[in-house]
Amino acid sequence: MFRVPTNSVLRHLALGCLLMALTAQAVQATVPAPEPDPAQASQEWLDGGPRSLRVMPPSLGPFNYLREFDQIVGFLAVWQELESGPDYGGMIEAESGDLADVIQTDNTLEAIWCWSRYRELTGRDTYDERVAAAWIYCLNFPAWEEEGAAGDDYYRVHNCAWGLTAVLQYAAATGDDTYASYAATCAGYIRSHSLELGTGDIYTQRLNAFVKGWAAGNLYLYAEAMSSGSLMAAAVDQGNDVLDWLNTYPPNYLGFEYWAMSSGTAVWGVCNSVFRDDPAAGEAWLTENAGYIDLWQDWYSVPGYDWDCSWNVAYCNAHFAVWDILGDETFWQNGVAIADALLSYDTDDDGGIMADSTAPDTEDMSWVTSYVAKMGVDRLIGQPHDHDVGILRFVGLEDGQYIEPGTPIPVRILATNFGLADAPDASVHIVGDAGDATWSWDLPFAALDTVIHTEAWLPPGQGQYTLTAWTELPGDENEENDTVSITLQIGQPTAVAEPNVAGLLLRGPDRNPFDGRVNFAFRLGAATSVHLEVYDLKGRRVARLGGEYLGAGEHSYAWNGRDESDRVVAAGTYLYRLVGGGHSRSGKLIKLR
Repeated sequence: MFRVPTNSVLRHLALGCLLMALTAQAVQATVPAPEPDPAQASQEWLDGGPRSLRVMPPSLGPFNYLREFDQIVGFLAVWQELESGPDYGGMIEAESGDLADVIQTDNTLEAIWCWSRYRELTGRDTYDERVAAAWIYCLNFPAWEEEGAAGDDYYRVHNCAWGLTAVLQYAAATGDDTYASYAATCAGYIRSHSLELGTGDIYTQRLNAFVKGWAAGNLYLYAEAMSSGSLMAAAVDQGNDVLDWLNTYPPNYLGFEYWAMSSGTAVWGVCNSVFRDDPAAGEAWLTENAGYIDLWQDWYSVPGYDWDCSWNVAYCNAHFAVWDILGDETFWQNGVAIADALLSYDTDDDGGIMADSTAPDTEDMSWVTSYVAKMGVDRLIGQPHDHDVGILRFVGLEDGQYIEPGTPIPVRILATNFGLADAPDASVHIVGDAGDATWSWDLPFAALDTVIHTEAWLPPGQGQYTLTAWTELPGDENEENDTVSITLQIGQPTAVAEPNVAGLLLRGPDRNPFDGRVNFAFRLGAATSVHLEVYDLKGRRVARLGGEYLGAGEHSYAWNGRDESDRVVAAGTYLYRLVGGGHSRSGKLIKLR
């Protein structure tokens, strides 16, 4: 049932958060509002809303997804009720607004999943006490006894599905099966309370289909973990009900939204029940229909709830589930794009995401934030390395960006710790037309920091200018994220427009990694002087080739892997830069031995 936190309002006001005053009459915030008369509802809403616009927010990425997860679990910790009383351990729904006085079991189970997954990923027990408190709340207010009228089981079923995944993740992180009976009861409730999809108005059917999909998928995954054939069969039966509903007309039914879910939830559930049980059938159905799954739904007015961020994270979950079965990179990239767009709503960088994209960033929701962690960010972290620092981007600059001549350019580099261990002895380097520099840097776990090279670099004239930044860390286990190189276009290009002859076109290196000798082939659009430089990761130049005046056309330089003193350089990673005619091209080069 709905609950109001006892002492949390004063405590969170002390933190400077804007919480709504407690009202005299409780509002069931997670239950859909009474439906409008279908005759009065707009056809646009009945059909699932407008389909012509897909306006994702400008990305704040690329992201360090481990850092994003770290922020999310920290955000959730702020909104847990830890004052003594009946609500002890429960999760408050929202930073502020109408849901700031709501504590419920699903929010709390979601936080348990996030904190437990964080423990499994990082080995850190930072949130163990909070997990223990959250379980106290969930035992006091079990998922199968949450709000809902007799016969109206969607919310209890929804919460029980979260109970299954929370228990499984907690056990995976800790090896503790204390809450096995909690999960067993949740599974039994889902099995015995199969939601009806063929009765009621279209809104009830839509809601029940989404929840039933979520429940079927989680029931099947739980049944697999428990090696329960009977539960797997029950999950497949319920998943087939959802599949039949989707088959009514996939071009429409794969793009519906309502309450806190969308058709993406139904797709994820079918993929993780029916299609997990029969992958061949899943491959055939998805090959035919997955293209209809919505990629992004812009905000539109839904009676009662306009929770577009929640709808979209469900679509993110669906695209990743399709990728699991088809292995089609398109669906993986769709999931990445949606996850990045949702993370870009965190403009105050506190880890929280709002439910309604038109809401202020001071009205983030704990439950949507948990959804983004589980259904998006967790997919993108992979298995973190222990030692791994790198460059995210040049702040405010993009590769190929056009800049008016005479404009001062701030050169700032965003470095981050992708790894599990602190990195007190990292270094950040830059080479290029803005000048060379090296900094020693301390990057603790999940840190993100800005290195300022210059706030007012003024290129000397029109042309292309290249900047390359990279990190160095003793024992770094992942070189793929170490280096970022961008080329800026100052003023209009002066070379002819044809791209394969304009300016300087680098065709090499011919072998990378290389052993012994490597060739750099390039084409000049006009006669000019050209040279090639090679640097080590400390920013020291180890070789320089060329320097002569060359005519337009094809040319090449060959580096024999020796430094300027004619000594064979050590195996490792190097940076190269080819410069000519006001243009430059840079990249990373790996010598094997």
